[in-house]
Amino acid sequence: MTDVLEKNDAVKVYEIGYLIISSVPMEKVTDVVTSLRNVLVEKGALMIGEEAPEIRQLAYTMVKKIGSANHKFDRAYFGWVKFELSAGEIEAVKKTFEMHPDVLRMLLITTIKENTYLGKKATSVAVLGVSTEGILADVSTDVPANETLPIPGIEEKPVVTSASIEEMDKSIDEMVKGA
Repeated sequence: MTDVLEKNDAVKVYEIGYLIISSVPMEKVTDVVTSLRNVLVEKGALMIGEEAPEIRQLAYTMVKKIGSANHKFDRAYFGWVKFELSAGEIEAVKKTFEMHPDVLRMLLITTIKENTYLGKKATSVAVLGVSTEGILADVSTDVPANETLPIPGIEEKPVVTSASIEEMDKSIDEMVKGA
């Protein structure tokens, strides 16, 4: 019994990425963000970092039931927040974000405290290769889509394939459901 309590009391670092529906007027977005942050503060979260939401074109149309009608959105405000929180409180936070009337979709991940943000667009792909001396080396290079990059000392070449946004979203949804 004490092991279960200790696991629920363990503090972990989380990040929530969220989409706020585009029908919220721009001047009211800060009110929505404040209400979401208040959920975290009430649960005892310690904020590490965040990015204020900005309107973005979605890769595909998303549907949200508002009242008795389904509404379609092809734009939304995207923002994120990184925080520390007791593991026992995270499920309640997740449910509150999911049930918020202005949140179109959210994604919760466990992460690390250090800053891992690479910028809005990564221009290169990092590949873990083996040097001719057999020592691991990071090789960073631009790789055109659907081409392979030879790695010294390895016969096989990695295959770089592209996936559609819908395939990636479906894969993420399946991973989140399995967690």
